[in-house]
Amino acid sequence: MSEPTMSLQAEEVLQKAEDAYQKYREQVVADPDYPALHLAPPVGRLNDPNGLVFKDGVYHAFYQFSPIHPTRSVFWRHATSTDLTHWKDDQTAVAPTHWYDKNGCYSGSGIVTPEGQLEFFYTGNVKDEQGNRETYQNLFTSSDNGETFERYPQNPLISGPAQGYTAHYRDPHVFLRDGVWWAVLGAQRENETGAIVYYTSEDRRQWSFGGEFEFSDPSLNNFGYMFECPVLFPLKDQQTGEIFDVLLFCPQGLGAQGELYNNIFQCGYVVGHLRGNRFEVTTSFTELDAGFEFYAPQVMSGLNQDGASATLLAWMGNASQDDQPSWGNHWVHMLTYPRTLTLSGGKVFQAPVEQLEDALEEVSAELDKTGSLQALAGERTLRISATADVSAGPVELVIRDKKGEALVLTLASSSAEMSRAGTRYTVGGERRRRTLAEAGTHTLDLLVDASATEVFLDDGAESFTARTYFHGAIESISLRTATGESAGGSVKDLRVWSLKKSR
Repeated sequence: MSEPTMSLQAEEVLQKAEDAYQKYREQVVADPDYPALHLAPPVGRLNDPNGLVFKDGVYHAFYQFSPIHPTRSVFWRHATSTDLTHWKDDQTAVAPTHWYDKNGCYSGSGIVTPEGQLEFFYTGNVKDEQGNRETYQNLFTSSDNGETFERYPQNPLISGPAQGYTAHYRDPHVFLRDGVWWAVLGAQRENETGAIVYYTSEDRRQWSFGGEFEFSDPSLNNFGYMFECPVLFPLKDQQTGEIFDVLLFCPQGLGAQGELYNNIFQCGYVVGHLRGNRFEVTTSFTELDAGFEFYAPQVMSGLNQDGASATLLAWMGNASQDDQPSWGNHWVHMLTYPRTLTLSGGKVFQAPVEQLEDALEEVSAELDKTGSLQALAGERTLRISATADVSAGPVELVIRDKKGEALVLTLASSSAEMSRAGTRYTVGGERRRRTLAEAGTHTLDLLVDASATEVFLDDGAESFTARTYFHGAIESISLRTATGESAGGSVKDLRVWSLKKSR
C-alpha cells in the first residue's frame, strides 16, 4: 500500500501534543513528586518502556507516551543518558499518524544492526468505528544515532495475526540468535488463551512465521487470556556457569493466589532452554516483583553480550490506574530505576545498576536512641542499605511524613511486608507480602526518589516496587523492632545516601 499524505486528524494530534508540552512542562518538573533519578514523562502519560538500546556510550530509552492524556493517542518518546541515571528528554520518535498505527504506536524493541544503524520494531494499533482491532508490526530506523528517525517505506513488515490468533498480537522483541533474526510477539489464541509466537528473518524485512512456543511445563499452556511484552535473552547461572534462556512475559487474566498475582496484570519469567519452538522449563513462572506498580519489563540491547547479566527497566504503573495525585500537575507514571539482572540457582536476582552510587553521596548512618536517621529528614531522594537481624523478632523500617507513618517495611525470619497505607495513593492495594527463604538475617536495599520507592531484599532475591506519594516532605526515617524500640542492636552494615547536591 502506498504511503498517504498525513491526515488532518494526525496533524491536529501533533499540534495538541506540542501545545501540551509548552503549556505544562514547567509545572511538571516543579512538582515535588517528580523524580530526580527515574525516567518520567515531560508531560502527559508514560507507560511501557520500548526500544532500549546501548550504542557508543549512550543509553537510548523510548516509552509509550500519551502527551494529551486522558485522550489515548500513543506515541514513542525518546530519552538518552550516559549513566542510566540522568536522562535527557529528546523528542517524539514516532507518532500515530499513519494508516497502520493511527490508533497508537504500541510496544516493541530496538537493536543496533551489524552496520551500526539503529532499528526499532513496534506494533501499530488500528480500530474501526465499531471498535474492531487490527494490528501491524512496523519498523522505523535511525542512521544518526537517534538524532532523526525515518519510517520504513514498506511498512507494515507483518500484517495481522497468523491463522489461529486474534488481533491481540503485539510487542515484537527482535534479536539475533544463532545467526538468524528472531521476533517474538505476545499473542492471544482464538480460544482466548495466551501464547507467544515467533517469526524469523535473514534481513529483518521479510519475516516468516515460525510457530508458537510450546512449554514443557503444561501449566503454561492455558495461562491467562493474553501474553504481552515477551523478551527472550540469555543469562549465565552464577552457580554452574551454564547459559540459560530467560523469557520475560506478562500474562493477563491471572487471579490472585494468596500473596501472588495481586496486581491487575502480572509479569514474570521462566528459565530453561529454547530448542526449536519448545521451551524446556527448568524454573517455572515466577513473578519479577512483589510490589504494587511494575509491568512490561524490557532489557537493554547492546549490553552484556556474554550473558553474565542484563539491564532491565519496567513501567512503574498498571493499566487503568492513571488517577494518581501527580495528574493534578499533568503527568503520570515513570519507569523503574534501571536494574541489573543476574541468574543464580535458576532464580533471577535484581539490584539497582551500579551507576546509582555516582548520583548519591554517603551521609552519617547513626541511629539515635529512638532508632531515627536524623540526617535524612527532608530528603526527597535517598538510599538505605543494611543487614537486619530478625532472629529475635521482626525489624521495621518506617518512613513518616506530616500525617504520620506513611510507609512501613517489615522484615521477619520468613517474610517481608510493605505497607503504604499512610500515603496519598493506595489504588491497587495498601499492602503486599512475600515469603522469604527463612533466615536469621536479611539484607535490605531501599531507594526512595520523590514518589517512587524500590526495595531489594536478600541481595535482590525479592523486590517491591511502589508509587509512594507522601504528605509533603519526609519528616523522619527509623528502624525499630516490632515492640517499637530502636532496632540499633538488630541492624548491621547500615549505610545511608542522599542525592548529590552538586547536580
